[in-house]
Amino acid sequence: MNRNGQEPTLGTFPIFSDPRGALGAAEFGFLPFQPRRMFWIYDVAPDETRANHGHRECEQVVFVQTGSVTGFTLDAAGARFDFALAPGEWVYVPVRHWLQINTFPPNSVVGVLASHPFDADEYIDSPDELDS
Repeated sequence: MNRNGQEPTLGTFPIFSDPRGALGAAEFGFLPFQPRRMFWIYDVAPDETRANHGHRECEQVVFVQTGSVTGFTLDAAGARFDFALAPGEWVYVPVRHWLQINTFPPNSVVGVLASHPFDADEYIDSPDELDS
């Protein structure tokens, strides 16, 4: 839990599969914020870590579109949360949580819904800044 009393939440988007393939869908009514931006991460080099930052004001829902992420870590105020995500699974990332994606297998795609547009000044660049 961070100083705002928020904890990460784990959830699943519905996935519909038939002989033609799979379709994942999201209705945004459940989100604790109105998405203002979406981006995705893919083709991550082996042994690279993504994210490695927190946010002062931006909330996020991070989800796996294809593949998997087994080294998904959130830290806040001494609490650590580790997740392994499969397609359709998501994690709500509250403000002031340090996010790292440590294991990103080939052919995996991770999507992110963000509550704010990109603003480099809003990033927290060191875990020591989470409580300041």
